[in-house]
Amino acid sequence: MIIDTHVHVTDLKFNGDREAVIKRAFDFGVEKIIEISCEMSYWDKALELSKKDNVFVSFGIHPVDAPKAAFEDYNKLQTLIQNKKCIAVGEFGLDYHYDSSVRNINIQKESLVRQLDMAWKYNKPVVIHCRDAYDDMIVFLKEYKKIPKGVIHCFCGTANQAKVFVEMGFLLGIDGPVTYKKSETLKQVVLNIDINKLLVETDCPYLAPQKYRGRRNEPSYVVEIVKEIATIKDMSVDETAEITADNAVKLFNI
Repeated sequence: MIIDTHVHVTDLKFNGDREAVIKRAFDFGVEKIIEISCEMSYWDKALELSKKDNVFVSFGIHPVDAPKAAFEDYNKLQTLIQNKKCIAVGEFGLDYHYDSSVRNINIQKESLVRQLDMAWKYNKPVVIHCRDAYDDMIVFLKEYKKIPKGVIHCFCGTANQAKVFVEMGFLLGIDGPVTYKKSETLKQVVLNIDINKLLVETDCPYLAPQKYRGRRNEPSYVVEIVKEIATIKDMSVDETAEITADNAVKLFNI
């Protein structure tokens, strides 16, 4: 069994063949997928998608979108995360890649607190987005203290940062970059972190694995990530798939 714990199949890039993409994933042995709906304009579309069997959803406000989120958006988010097919809150977090201004960082942190509070209130795990901000995220979470269980999505940090997040109780989401030839740091992280602390994600349509690099990513390609983790950890593909799927089942209660 394989579970792709992070997809964006409501993205416009799938408008021409969304149903075929989902079917292909299931045909390739992906048993469940989790649609991560972090753009407010896609929330309704994601809710409709989650009505399908073995498709679950997580709602959140991406840090890049935090400056334009209104009071009404947070109210709607609170309603959405109570839906029975919503299994997490996110992705949300910190992203300093495009704008690291003090104003932007403060808005992102305010949004981070609001969504962590919602997750805590409704007992939902969190999907944390962190880009060019790992050390700041660690400091923030240590100060926040009321940390829900969750995953650090698309982890690409250092071995020490990985260790700190895992010690806090987070799992690490491993995506297509682990298959890239120059991703030695990430490969070392995977080697040294307990397999019970890892999830597999495609983050499709982004970050296609090496075999499909340059193409639109899709959930069926998660198999390549499972294979790479198995190679790094000298495990069988089947065992790697089962353990990472079991990790997802326990975290998201699906």
